[in-house]
Amino acid sequence: MHHQGVEIDALVRLEAERMRAGLEEARRRHARALLAAAGRAASGRLRAAEAEAGRALRRNAELEEKARQAGAEYQAWMGVARSHEAVAAGLRATLEQLLQPPRAPAGGCEGGAEDARSCCFEAPAAAADGGDEDGAATSGSKMACRSCGGGEASVLLLPCRHLCLCRACEAAVDACPVCAAAKNGSLHVLFC
Repeated sequence: MHHQGVEIDALVRLEAERMRAGLEEARRRHARALLAAAGRAASGRLRAAEAEAGRALRRNAELEEKARQAGAEYQAWMGVARSHEAVAAGLRATLEQLLQPPRAPAGGCEGGAEDARSCCFEAPAAAADGGDEDGAATSGSKMACRSCGGGEASVLLLPCRHLCLCRACEAAVDACPVCAAAKNGSLHVLFC
């Protein structure tokens, strides 16, 4: 009986050892499965974080490009504004010069100074010779267009400042008919 007890004890120990080894193997498998699952989850989170970082970098690059374009556009508009301010200042100065009353000589007309003559409009020879008084007055008050000859000259060309075109001819002319200077602006003059 003692012999059977020893065999049973050995069998129980062997069975206990097998169970312990089986449990240990199951625990290892479970640990490996947990590590693999944790690795997959971490890998998925890492991929998601990398994708988010890539999207953030692309968005940042787009915003930097938009900021660069906005800065360039701002500089361009500032240049246009400065150019327009310079043109406006030039036109204002020209208009102020044109609106200033002519200065009379200190001694009046008595000093032997010659009367100024227009370089744009010459009086007809008959009027200059004292022919028709009404004709001279009319030609002095109404200056003919140097392009078509029919309309009243009421357009001042810039930069040469010749008053030599009617409103109808102003759009069709690119150069001054008096001095042939290129036209880069014009002012409509209203006579009182």
